[in-house]
Amino acid sequence: MFLLTRKEGYAREIAAAFGGQLTSYLNQLRNMERAGVLVSKLKGKTRVYVLNPRYPFKTELEKLLNKALSFMPQKEKEKYYMPRLRPRRAGKPL
Repeated sequence: MFLLTRKEGYAREIAAAFGGQLTSYLNQLRNMERAGVLVSKLKGKTRVYVLNPRYPFKTELEKLLNKALSFMPQKEKEKYYMPRLRPRRAGKPL
């Protein structure tokens, strides 16, 4: 769902969002890449993962994930899946 809502992500970013061991997330991302669900590319030194546009069940997978996302509480969606669109103004309180 993270990659669906944010369009792309890297292992450290995903691990930081949900907590847990970085290696666990990295292993799962690699497994999904081997299975053809994800593809990755390098941006500088960072490996960024996206949903594979050529995955034969991409449309069905997106529909399933969107349906699961629709049943999630709004606070959880905002916490984990909604990206910030612009930076916070300097000096603005949190």
